[in-house]
Amino acid sequence: MTDSLSDGEIQNRIPVWCALAQLFLDTELQPADFARIAAVIFQAGLSAEEAEKILNQEVAPAFTSNLLNVAGEWAGWSDEFIKERVLAHLKAKTAQRAIAKIRARGHRSLYMGAWKEVARWLTQIQHTGSTSTATVKRRG
Repeated sequence: MTDSLSDGEIQNRIPVWCALAQLFLDTELQPADFARIAAVIFQAGLSAEEAEKILNQEVAPAFTSNLLNVAGEWAGWSDEFIKERVLAHLKAKTAQRAIAKIRARGHRSLYMGAWKEVARWLTQIQHTGSTSTATVKRRG
């Protein structure tokens, strides 16, 4: 799968992967977290649909297991760890990728509520043109 992503595309994806990986931490995200994730997506020039596709096909298969772990990671991962984990998923054999996607899809309810909140913030940012949390909050 990484064959279909150029080195430049991978470099552009890394901040998005890192932002979306926050949805899989064993912690309750706050409005500022959703706004920050949405701002990264906005700055990457992605639509909500494009970001959701990246979430479901690239990030969720690599990180859903953290939400299923009794003592899942809550403090966060390094950008390098996230990059390596997503790339490992994308480089995996087709069958392994398919299994990971099916597993993630089966547990979508664990992260889709948070994603919908990010998408709501993204819509507000797109309408205001500002990634400032204060500006977005006033209009939201």
